Amino acid sequence: MRSSHLSTIAHVRFLAGALGERAGWWTSQFTQAASRSALERLFPRTASRAALGSVVEAARRAHDAQLGPGSYHLFRLPVHLEDRLAGWLADGKTPLDWPPLAEDALLVALDKLAGKAIVAVKGPGPLRLGVPKQLDLERTFREIAAAYRTAAAQSVQVLPYFED
Repeated sequence: MRSSHLSTIAHVRFLAGALGERAGWWTSQFTQAASRSALERLFPRTASRAALGSVVEAARRAHDAQLGPGSYHLFRLPVHLEDRLAGWLADGKTPLDWPPLAEDALLVALDKLAGKAIVAVKGPGPLRLGVPKQLDLERTFREIAAAYRTAAAQSVQVLPYFED
């Protein structure tokens, strides 16, 4: 798996996690300005990774509460992907930029990551995007970015998931 794929996963997670915080989809504040200051004091070299890990856990819990146990989503991937992503993040060779503070800027960043991907969101709640093997493809994460972007633009919470 290419490191660009892992980078895309990490960035979509961070942006969607921050968007969920701003929209009130989960009750964490790890990507807010005050949290950033605190984390940078506690973890001077790894503050953004600490924030990412924390917001991922908050989003994972929110998704798992509404999705079935056999499903995967952006915040709970198959073990092989989670392991590779954890190794890539621990390596620390590629910097992980903090997400923008403003919701509009988050939407622009997600739009950039989504590229030409378009996902129809017909309302709030779970949205099946395919089967777990699709998570090995970088374009799948561009579609996930598009789903979160579209949902936020419609002021609804969406839960994109993959299930056999």
